[in-house]
Amino acid sequence: MRPGYAVEYDYFPPTQLFQTLETKLVSGLYFAGQVNGTSGYEEAAAQGLIAGANAALKVNGRLPLVVDRNEAYIGVLIDDLVTKGTEEPYRMFTSRAEGRLSLRQDNADQRLTRLAFDAGLMVQSRWDRFQQKMGLLDQARVVATETKIGGVPVAQLFKRPEFSVEDLPLDIVSLLPPEIWEIIETDFKYEGYTARQELQNRQLQRRQNQPIPDGLDYSRIAGLRSETRQNWRALGPVPSGKRHGSAVLHRLISRLYRSGLTRIIYI
Repeated sequence: MRPGYAVEYDYFPPTQLFQTLETKLVSGLYFAGQVNGTSGYEEAAAQGLIAGANAALKVNGRLPLVVDRNEAYIGVLIDDLVTKGTEEPYRMFTSRAEGRLSLRQDNADQRLTRLAFDAGLMVQSRWDRFQQKMGLLDQARVVATETKIGGVPVAQLFKRPEFSVEDLPLDIVSLLPPEIWEIIETDFKYEGYTARQELQNRQLQRRQNQPIPDGLDYSRIAGLRSETRQNWRALGPVPSGKRHGSAVLHRLISRLYRSGLTRIIYI
């Protein structure tokens, strides 16, 4: 029997790093890429950006660049690595992000431009253009909320799957650039789903220390991936009265899909 695909290499446990990707033992030494246990070009590039920026910031005596989990997939990747480690080549799946509905390509500048500008990674002219765009977005939200078509606010119409920017009357759509309307439409369409996701995340956070019954047969939980069942079975039985606390979950969460964890907690 031969494996169809395998990746083997040595790496430094990434739990030895700060969120800046600086090593805890050697000041000024930064690790990025495969050496941290990751696999993939995008994962390496993301770490290289953060490690390189923080190395320059440290030399210049400036505050470090730290991206939070709810700000970008880069933040999810680094937080997973430095707080939980990894037992296999780490890939950045979107399912690892609790707030993935908010981490879209069309709002990346809204989430990260301020961080980039404060870290000196952006020129003033680009920052000025971003400020202008934010002003247009604020204006568009006001128009969408206060303007009605057939007695229904445009903001509410955008939430309907059959309604889009193309259905706006010319006198309304001409108030702002098309790309601004497209972002506003997406924001309103996602609004309900994003709110529900945030509620689920809060509920999951409150129940993360909920006891899991001894001898639970994970194969009988509908909707679990085979990988998830395998990882939870590997944990073994939990002594009576003990809880699957955050320390235990942290050893497993990097190998679990978010949906699988939710299904187990809500059994």
